[in-house]
Amino acid sequence: MSYLKHNSWGRTRCPKNLSGSQGGEVAVVLVSDLTDATEGYATQNQRYLHVLVTDKNVGGGLTVTVYGYSHAFQKWFPLTIPAKTDAIEVTAPNTSTAEGSQNASHREHIVWEILGVDRVAFVGTAADVRCYAACSTF
Repeated sequence: MSYLKHNSWGRTRCPKNLSGSQGGEVAVVLVSDLTDATEGYATQNQRYLHVLVTDKNVGGGLTVTVYGYSHAFQKWFPLTIPAKTDAIEVTAPNTSTAEGSQNASHREHIVWEILGVDRVAFVGTAADVRCYAACSTF
């Protein structure tokens, strides 16, 4: 007798972490010249990309730019949001706030509608940034 085994490809109500484990960080690459179609993370044809960026050392001024890839175009491109820039800037208000605290003033959460984006990658300017990403349909 065969059983239907559901997989994660398709519709998901709750955001699914792109790193493969809940609470896991995604890799932030230090170069913005993305050329390989296998770099970054597969979006699994989801509709929304949820990104949380934090500063590890509360130094402020760090940026992460989120890039999308389309198999139809065979190109990487920065994702944009109306009324925002294509880079997510994390700025800490002072050095007394640690990343693990509940003070969210040095964190930024963005949600993109990514219809038609097959892969995403995260390009940063420093190693002191943490990036978390997930995708969902609803």
